[in-house]
Amino acid sequence: LTLYRDSTDNILDPTKGTRLQLTIAPYYATIERSENFTVAELTGSAYFGIGERDWFVPAIRVRAGTINGPETRQIPAIKRFYSGGGGSVRGYEFQTAGPLDAEGDPVGGRSVLETGLELRWRVSETFGLVPFVEGGTVYDEPTPDFSEDLFWAAGLGLRYFTIVGPIRLDVAFPLNGRPNIDDDYQIYVSLGQAF
Repeated sequence: LTLYRDSTDNILDPTKGTRLQLTIAPYYATIERSENFTVAELTGSAYFGIGERDWFVPAIRVRAGTINGPETRQIPAIKRFYSGGGGSVRGYEFQTAGPLDAEGDPVGGRSVLETGLELRWRVSETFGLVPFVEGGTVYDEPTPDFSEDLFWAAGLGLRYFTIVGPIRLDVAFPLNGRPNIDDDYQIYVSLGQAF
């Protein structure tokens, strides 16, 4: 079940409005012997265009999720929550802003918490600059443990505005990266804003 509400003015480059999505997905074992579980995820974002032409847009994003059911290792890896990467915490490699196994691979978790803030400044008709800060992680328990620190990252993006939407180039840096695990920076290129 997915409930989705979008009051933004542009799908690839919103300057005003909000987005909210709630997804609830139950999984039931039918063939193999495994336990049932339910995944619930809530994501939201808001955009606050300033000025007559909205050339300065503060934007905020939040994501929270929980899995109700068995222990993390009993939940299929593709159904667990992960954090880190282009649509998440950009200062970390894809899915690595969370617990890792002995080989350094992401384990995933039963809950997730993320937040992000961008200050989108359209310098001209063609180019824009976007400083941003993001934080997030996944947890082994079905509810976030607020005593654990989030993985934080900050960066700067360049936007080239085209007729189909902005082309973005982001460079992000981990603020509390793990020594000998996390790289010093990450680079992302994509079409459309990060959220």
